[in-house]
Amino acid sequence: MGIRRIIASRQRTEARYRLLAICGLLFATCCLLSSCGRKGAPALKSYEKPDAPSGLEAIHREADIILLWNFPDDKEQSIKGFYLMKSTGGDFKKIASIKNDTLSVTDTNFETGKIYKYKVLSESLKGVLSKDSNIVEVRPQKAPPPPGGFSFTIEYNTLTLTWKTAGGGILYNVYKSHKPGVYPLTPLNREPLKEPLFTDNFDIDKIVFYTVRSLLGGTIRDEGAASEEVRVDPFEFVPPSPEGLQAVATGENVYLLWKEPAETWIKGYRIYREINKKEGFILIGESQTPSFVDKEKPLTDRNYRVTALGPSKEGPPAEIENVIFSK
Repeated sequence: MGIRRIIASRQRTEARYRLLAICGLLFATCCLLSSCGRKGAPALKSYEKPDAPSGLEAIHREADIILLWNFPDDKEQSIKGFYLMKSTGGDFKKIASIKNDTLSVTDTNFETGKIYKYKVLSESLKGVLSKDSNIVEVRPQKAPPPPGGFSFTIEYNTLTLTWKTAGGGILYNVYKSHKPGVYPLTPLNREPLKEPLFTDNFDIDKIVFYTVRSLLGGTIRDEGAASEEVRVDPFEFVPPSPEGLQAVATGENVYLLWKEPAETWIKGYRIYREINKKEGFILIGESQTPSFVDKEKPLTDRNYRVTALGPSKEGPPAEIENVIFSK
């Protein structure tokens, strides 16, 4: 009996050790799994598909097809870049890789009259590709010629652009810039223009440039070459000579009057007086309206000159001579 009790005691002790070992192993496994879970979540997230580009559109301009799309600004640093995919009737093939901070690309390998399809994908830092963007179908047509006779007129705060038509059924887009030869892809007009005319706000303190392109009506923008560039530089505007200058002399004053000019960008006028040839014409005042009062008594014969003022330049004078008060 003593031997049996000893054997049973040893068996119970060994069982407790095995139980403790199993518990320890289970605890270590749980700790390992818990630790791996914390590190595994971001690792798995990095392999998720990135956001897909959206709003893909195409513009055919001369020898280029310009593709543009949208992508969240705050997600650009989380991707390597974009793939441009193209189909000419079969499967899509990758034709360009684009940097992550660039949302446009140009395709020059096409023929007018043929159909092409495009889509864009983004690529994550781990090389995972997004879902497809929307697909655009392009059938570029022969671009219309540029319009000629491009010019402008100004009335009050409105600048009016006009040009010659480029043919029947042709539409137009107008572009504006503050740098010569550098224009955005988005025109000033919201919809293509049917008539060769466009009005814009006139800013007398800024130099601006305009150009216009002909285009065909269709599902995409089929634009031709740009017209000649029009430079609108108010600082180069030279006002004309004031018209209809008259003088009325009384015993105390001389009243000068002239016509209101058609050039609404004229800022004011300068008035000069000459009493003797030796001193010549002397500036005696300025006016914002087409009138002036010389308060020096006109007891002696004198001549007057009036000039108009542009944004920076003074125009040629209008003159009236031999003004004197006579009872």
